[in-house]
Amino acid sequence: MEEEKPSAEDFFTGRFRRGRSYLLYGDDKAGKTTLVMSAAACVVGEGMKVVWVDCGARLYFPRVRQILKTEMLESVYVTQPRTFSEQLESVVNIHDRLPSGVGLVVCDDFTYLHRLEISGKPAQDLPIYSSLAFQAALLKDLAVTRKTAVVLVGLIHEIPVLNIAAPVAGRIVSYWSDCVARLRRRDGVREVVEEKPGTGRVTFTLTDSGVVRT
Repeated sequence: MEEEKPSAEDFFTGRFRRGRSYLLYGDDKAGKTTLVMSAAACVVGEGMKVVWVDCGARLYFPRVRQILKTEMLESVYVTQPRTFSEQLESVVNIHDRLPSGVGLVVCDDFTYLHRLEISGKPAQDLPIYSSLAFQAALLKDLAVTRKTAVVLVGLIHEIPVLNIAAPVAGRIVSYWSDCVARLRRRDGVREVVEEKPGTGRVTFTLTDSGVVRT
């Protein structure tokens, strides 16, 4: 029997495929964190734990309490690295010491601290990109070996020469992801567009308690 593939639907059901790595990217303040936090609530509701790496230190805890019931909070472990080196340390520690019962590992704003480090000089920035690739590979290995799911959340950037938009550090984060989805916001409508492995899309709105599909 063929294993069911990961898809954009998983962000709304919270039924992420174990052993799989996901990438959700999009514009700033488009609702990425709210969407993934709502999915995390579904994971906790199924009796599993969540590890959340808040790389951009943007997690707004009053909003978290709107989405997660009080009794769920003790099942969510949050770490907030302040530098790119601290992010590397957090990822290594999670890989080597993942608590039992974790069904989802989230790295929110995964490329934020990396962007603060780069200078624009290729030779100087090579170790930074190598570290980012190592972290993405380590998280993929974590998903496979520990039979959990990993979600990377990232921003988008425009490439005018090619007239396209892509994830920041797209080659790295996309390569290690089994499912890649873009969150778009147009004319007040939000949609998650699956780019890999399929081509599905889901529209939704934000609410006080999370998200609602439309």
